[in-house]
Amino acid sequence: MKQLYTQFFIVFVWLLPSQVMARGESVGSSVFKESFDTYNISQKDTNENPNALNVIKIGSTKFKLSNDSVAVKELAKYPLTSLQQVLKGATSGVYVQQSSGEPGTIKENMTIRGISRPILNAKNFSDNKPLVIVNGIPLIEDPNLVYDIQNSENTPVGAATNIFSLMDLDNIQSIHVLKDPSTTAIYGPRAANGVIYVTTKNASSGDRRISINGYTGFATPPSLYTINAEFERDFRQPFYDRYATEAQKATYPSYLSDSSNVNYYGPSNWVEEYYRTTPIYSLNGSLEGGGDRSNFRFFANHMKNANSADDTKLKRYMGAFYVNMIPTTWLKVTGNIQLGRLERGRNRSLTERFAETNFVPDLSTPFAPNKSLYSKYLYEYDKKSFDDNINTSLLGLFSLDFRLAKDLNFMSRISMDYNENRRDLFWPSTLMTYNNYASNYFGYNERLSFDNVVNYRKELGEGSIYLEGGFSVQADKQKYNYIQAYRGPNDYIKINKVSGDKNKAEYLQSIGFIPYLYTDKTQHRLISGFLKGTYSHDSGFDVSALFRRDGSSLYQASKRWFNSFAFDAKYDINKLIGSDGFDYLKASASYGRMGNLPLSDMEAAGLQYSSALGWDGNKAVLSYNGIGTISRPYSFGWVGYDIPWSYQDVINLGLSLQTKSNFGANIEYYQKQSHNVLFPIPTVAESGYKFEYSSGMAVKNNGVDLTLNYSLPADENKLSWNSSFNISYNTNQLTKLPKGFDELVVGKNKLKVGERVDAYWLLENQGIYANDLDVPVRGDDYKIMTYNGVDMKGGDPRWLDRNNDFDINNDDRKLMGNILPKWTGGFMNQFTYKNFDLSFLLYFNMKRDILNQNAARYYDFVNVSESTSLAGVREITYWEKHFDTDKYPLYNPWSSVSPYQVEQDMFLEDGSFLKLKNLSLGYDLTKVLNNKKVQRAYVYVTGSNLLTITKYSGRDPELVNYYGYDTGAGLGLDKTFTLGFKLDF
Repeated sequence: MKQLYTQFFIVFVWLLPSQVMARGESVGSSVFKESFDTYNISQKDTNENPNALNVIKIGSTKFKLSNDSVAVKELAKYPLTSLQQVLKGATSGVYVQQSSGEPGTIKENMTIRGISRPILNAKNFSDNKPLVIVNGIPLIEDPNLVYDIQNSENTPVGAATNIFSLMDLDNIQSIHVLKDPSTTAIYGPRAANGVIYVTTKNASSGDRRISINGYTGFATPPSLYTINAEFERDFRQPFYDRYATEAQKATYPSYLSDSSNVNYYGPSNWVEEYYRTTPIYSLNGSLEGGGDRSNFRFFANHMKNANSADDTKLKRYMGAFYVNMIPTTWLKVTGNIQLGRLERGRNRSLTERFAETNFVPDLSTPFAPNKSLYSKYLYEYDKKSFDDNINTSLLGLFSLDFRLAKDLNFMSRISMDYNENRRDLFWPSTLMTYNNYASNYFGYNERLSFDNVVNYRKELGEGSIYLEGGFSVQADKQKYNYIQAYRGPNDYIKINKVSGDKNKAEYLQSIGFIPYLYTDKTQHRLISGFLKGTYSHDSGFDVSALFRRDGSSLYQASKRWFNSFAFDAKYDINKLIGSDGFDYLKASASYGRMGNLPLSDMEAAGLQYSSALGWDGNKAVLSYNGIGTISRPYSFGWVGYDIPWSYQDVINLGLSLQTKSNFGANIEYYQKQSHNVLFPIPTVAESGYKFEYSSGMAVKNNGVDLTLNYSLPADENKLSWNSSFNISYNTNQLTKLPKGFDELVVGKNKLKVGERVDAYWLLENQGIYANDLDVPVRGDDYKIMTYNGVDMKGGDPRWLDRNNDFDINNDDRKLMGNILPKWTGGFMNQFTYKNFDLSFLLYFNMKRDILNQNAARYYDFVNVSESTSLAGVREITYWEKHFDTDKYPLYNPWSSVSPYQVEQDMFLEDGSFLKLKNLSLGYDLTKVLNNKKVQRAYVYVTGSNLLTITKYSGRDPELVNYYGYDTGAGLGLDKTFTLGFKLDF
């Protein structure tokens, strides 16, 4: 692989001098246009309307893009740090899930048209992600292997940085969302969950042009209601007065018992150390030019984004080079390379630190809300610790396009995506209860793709036929090394040293620290071939068919190969009715079957072994009596033989129109049915395994996507208006479980055939038992109402006994609500008047529910303060108030029935919201400057996350985790303000 990378760079070194020699040549411009504009969109067209690109032909093959494009030029003004943030509300059918506003965090996810399997853990969300493609290069992300050694899913080990933060919108020409088989099938099984297709700006001919863009601004702290120990004491006192025994009163928390303790009862001024107005900025530039036979483009960017909380920040460094050459009339050479680096300043939360170290100290006393004490903690963290999180990335492509004959073309392309993930950290003993800690993580992901496509076009009377076939090979390799080290000799030695004497057998023996080393590697090969035919008639009718055969090493040897297909037809009805009011009125239909690739080789392994010899509380036990060994994965589950491919059947019906009055609409109905999803089901206890992974789950998604566009041209007052509204509806249903099961219980989730796969499973709360006499008693045998066999008493919740057996248990829980919103969308508007322009984007989610775990934890103070797990962690933000203290009944918090457990409908709230996501005001200075060298001069101001309208009582309805819980742990979404400019020379 290293030799291949070396050869790749040699090619670019060879191209560079060729480019310089060709600079300024005007001869051959007609050759360029005649040879290649027949199957390439000209740069002039894309510059005039960067969001109108509907068909892109990569090399010489006709890869289609959908009508769902993103307003890249407009969104490039805002400080958006990731692809997920760009897509929020920008196009129909996309849902973005985010649990933290920390810049660069990996806790940003997206789905297209629902989910194809239940989300029961972090791995499952990855199984539902779409494929992201940049200039034809399918990107590779960090693997899920690390979760196998983690005791917590709070965040994966390593840098945990969003690799899609390596995109600068000023370098992007277009972003398209591909959703139906007519556009996704060409990309094979990786595209089963949809495709986000990103096209960067390319090299073009003409005079040399320089573009410089930048902004500077700041992120502002939120408006807060802070509390101290006095508030907490007053909140708890009614519980103690009504329910506490003398023994329970005797264990009253010490930090609350002394009201003269100014650290807890004094001013809650910790905010001054945690929240600060924080500067942000970005600067990028590009240089492009060249002749019609050879042209180039350079791009470079540096960006710093930050959150006002916890000194979190993200820095990006990026450079790219693009080159096109036409050495002969029958050959085009294309190449590009992009290098990027991300440096993330992570949060200093207790939760992430304890999750990393697998160490939870005494949690009975939280941080004091005192500035002086909290600053001392930060001193230990900032001055004696280090936590370096760095990601690097290399994207490269080299393509040869041959014109073999007048209507026969061949493209051969090699591309690669390589990225590294590194985290180095040290925490002193003063932060770790006299136990210091060091760790190092290094992982890499590489994908090498080799694609070959041939196409042929033939005119046939009143129509034409287009045939193409392709063969591709993809090779993936993912590996990580991770070492944890405890109990170093002192806080001055911050690295894990070894003896280093190579003459000794144990020269790598650790000195001082007690290390634990983990490593894993996975490789994957995907071989694919396809044939596609398209017939277009002058009457406005198009029909096409595609057949693929894919072989993947992620499946077992007996099930390596899968056959897929897609059919689609389109008809311009306006050519039949001949209306003068329409530019077009197109009806479309498509149907396809697409295989779905797993994200690990677990399915391919069959019967397997594991190094996990521990228990659920500690997965990282690797030895038995000090002897390293392996065993069967009893806790994980058993994977059998002959596991078939999972796949999806997709139907898509659409209608799109464009009127002469500048109104456009596109509506699509879809049905997406996944089959043969591998899922863990309970197995017989005698086997020793908890689960058996069995194929056979099926999930159906139905929905509608609607996009409306309107453009009002400038009138005599030079006022114009461009508007775009999108809205999507999605619902899902579990249609089948493996082995004929009708329902399954997995942890706190229940899956039932005929119900939603993202429904909550909750108890129905009907109030409170005021006293012991209020608890129901069955008349025939005088059985008192119980909770899992424990007698209920006064002060306990009045939960609905659905089956009337006088015992509240899982049989009384009901599937209700939904984690994913049924309705999502956005409304973008741009007004221009003379040289001024005003733009804004509204973003909304509707019919979505949230479990307010943050409120539940505050009321459940007895169990939280006694917890020895991450559930008992109280961050410094514990001293913020984000809930209504009068909203919930006064239950007995010491009751053994867990009255404030979050899995009840009392904590289920409407999570719908409407947000003013972006607002900008700009002024075009080009005519004012009146300088021939300045092609464009534009200045603007922006605001982001300015307003939220919601019924939700918690902090922010957008910040929930994978499971729909608002834990209160993530950082908020700041209001940000910037001043920017764009200059073209």
